[in-house]
Amino acid sequence: MPKVAIVKRELSKIATALAKVLVILLGLLLAATLTSIATGNTLKLISITLFQSFTNLNVFVYISTLLPTAVGLSLAFSANAWNLGAEGQLVFGAIGATFIALFTPLGRQEIIAPIAALIFASFLGALWALPAALLKMFRGINEALTTLLMNFIAYYVANYLVKGPWRGRTVYGYPTTDMIPIESRIPTAPGYSFSWYVVVACIAIAVLLYLFLYRTRVGIALRALGSSIHFVELSGLSSKKLFLIAFLISGALAGFAGGVKILVYHKKLVEGPIVGGGYGFTSIMVSWLGGLNPLFVIPASYYTAALYILSFGLQIGSAAVGDALSSTIVGFLLALILLADFLTRYRIVIRFR
Repeated sequence: MPKVAIVKRELSKIATALAKVLVILLGLLLAATLTSIATGNTLKLISITLFQSFTNLNVFVYISTLLPTAVGLSLAFSANAWNLGAEGQLVFGAIGATFIALFTPLGRQEIIAPIAALIFASFLGALWALPAALLKMFRGINEALTTLLMNFIAYYVANYLVKGPWRGRTVYGYPTTDMIPIESRIPTAPGYSFSWYVVVACIAIAVLLYLFLYRTRVGIALRALGSSIHFVELSGLSSKKLFLIAFLISGALAGFAGGVKILVYHKKLVEGPIVGGGYGFTSIMVSWLGGLNPLFVIPASYYTAALYILSFGLQIGSAAVGDALSSTIVGFLLALILLADFLTRYRIVIRFR
């Protein structure tokens, strides 16, 4: 009987990155070929759709949400803090931004309004992450389960607000708030639904988190927390405090992303599942695609955002593929990235005896 073993592979960072890029390119070529065969469209048409998806500036609409959330989750997962509640933290961030914009005097102060709204959104995101962290620290309750369940509570809180006390007076009965004041909105790029200010801020956040994780004593201890709690304790740092820091930062960045969705895209609070849009769950995948490295999360979020555009382009563009096949193609491309990540980290050894 042959024996199969999975052995850790030692590759340089450059070789790992090149291998992943090669798999992405081959995957895109294979996806285009299979789509052409399945639909009868020319390979040229499918290839153009692929190219347009990756060069469409609308990718920054998705990056503005995915990048900060995924960067925060990368920090949490590096510290062995299994925060699966980014979706709910994002929704609470949206609630916080809406509150500042609509119900406080700050909402009508130019420049101050969006800054205050994003700060409060980040605060509420961290606050929504806090109970799960405390339950883990003092009661040993699994944080993955509690954060996952709290996502649904966040949905219902947002739904209650937009259907009840916060329902707008000018929305004709729809479950939304009134539009936030113009002073609270972050200016968007002409003709698009994203803001260059936010894009630059998100990239800056990723760079700062990278420097924090890899260049500071606390950050290095956070990464070590994922492999050896005893080593961290011997260094003189509290593993519980580090765990709490990781959880709060990840919650704050998810809340920040929720605030961005309100101030840039929706411009009003809508129902919880619409605000979340699955971005919190998708960001979990993005963080792992980036190898839990904040700098690598930047291209990972770009790639994932481009796949969102590709999905829509295949359905409504010249290719007119259809929802089922479109989702299959996108899922196939994501699976290839996960396979590439596995193959660059490990190799399969088969031995016959």
